[in-house]
Amino acid sequence: MADALAEVKKDLGAEAVILHTRSFRAKGMLGLGGKNMVEITATDDHDVPARRPERRPRRAIESPAPQSPAVHAISGVAAARAYAAVPESSQKPVAEEATVAKAQPEAPVKDEQPVVSMPVASSRQTKPVEPSNLEDELHSIKRMIGRILHSSSPAGGGANSGAMPDALFEHYLSMTEQAVAADIADEIVGRVRDELSSAELGDSEIVRETMLREIGKLIPVAGDSTLPRRPADGRPLTIALIGPTGVGKTTTLAKLAASAKLRHGRTVGLVTTDTYRIAAVEQLRTYADIIGLTLKVVASPTEMRPALDDLRDCDVVLMDTAGRSQHDSDRLGELRRYLDEADPHETHLVLSTTSAEAVMLRAAERFAELRPNRLILTKLDEAVNYGILLSITRSAELKLSYVTTGQEVPDHIEPGKAERLSRLILCGPSA
Repeated sequence: MADALAEVKKDLGAEAVILHTRSFRAKGMLGLGGKNMVEITATDDHDVPARRPERRPRRAIESPAPQSPAVHAISGVAAARAYAAVPESSQKPVAEEATVAKAQPEAPVKDEQPVVSMPVASSRQTKPVEPSNLEDELHSIKRMIGRILHSSSPAGGGANSGAMPDALFEHYLSMTEQAVAADIADEIVGRVRDELSSAELGDSEIVRETMLREIGKLIPVAGDSTLPRRPADGRPLTIALIGPTGVGKTTTLAKLAASAKLRHGRTVGLVTTDTYRIAAVEQLRTYADIIGLTLKVVASPTEMRPALDDLRDCDVVLMDTAGRSQHDSDRLGELRRYLDEADPHETHLVLSTTSAEAVMLRAAERFAELRPNRLILTKLDEAVNYGILLSITRSAELKLSYVTTGQEVPDHIEPGKAERLSRLILCGPSA
């Protein structure tokens, strides 16, 4: 888009008018190597009167019935050009003169597909759009549409009703921008309305603090992250991490191990069953050597108990497992056999916040068969929005134990706190 806009400005000047934009996929050779294209149709905004084509003098062309600007085809506009921006691999944008659709009296206007679809002669002056302002303008348009819906909805029609105070509606928009599910956002707004008086609903700061508190109530957390030296059964505290592939289980395990030893002074042993992934064992062995921990590799469920017996003098045993697809029932069944042999005190389901909401919800549903009792959310620093956290914690019905915020071991891990996540959900990453 930025490349195409630059071509428009260079060719037609700073006062060029953008008439139409579209995105499409250009086909490659034999269906391969296709590229994403962005096309912009622009004009220098000179008023050019429409005229009949000189090549048809034998009869007059009847003027078509008046059409709305959205479907009216233009004749005689020589200044309209189309600019297509291609990926960087093509080295430069492509510019070519657009074909101007001519009115055909034999065919209805609605069947035509003109390149330019609005009259040139207009009393409005359209300002050129600079690439740096596109994001701000899209944000403003989104909020403007929200305000229109807010003002036009009948009173008592739910969270978007016209009776919603401005301060409350601003925070409602903030939640929708963070992809909070509509039913959850409505629930939060309803709770705030019930709690605050009319005067308090007019105070933006009071509304904000109340919304943060109500959001926090929807995020169950595990609480105290202090690791006990020995559970009541006398075994080392055994913690297993399970989850889909690529969510960061091994790195999270290393962070937990380093934190337990360096910050809490516990003796830690490591167990891994991830013998499927290339170099997975070596990755964890490297962490174990750096931190100074004992690592046991378990290749089958029958090897689990002997490995745990070798680590019985440790305070904490952390168990890494191979990533499993939520669609692979056989592999999930195999993972259950490992867990049955280990009998961990805590089983943490690890999910990545960079995954799509539907993927996370499906994973939480399938891994619930393995009876996890904790939830770890990883890659919080890479998340696009944070509203899905509410959907996940509600669907999984698990207490949030930890969140990770980067790759550094052991720094980028922290206990799950409702206050911290509430600020992210309401205010975004700037919170």
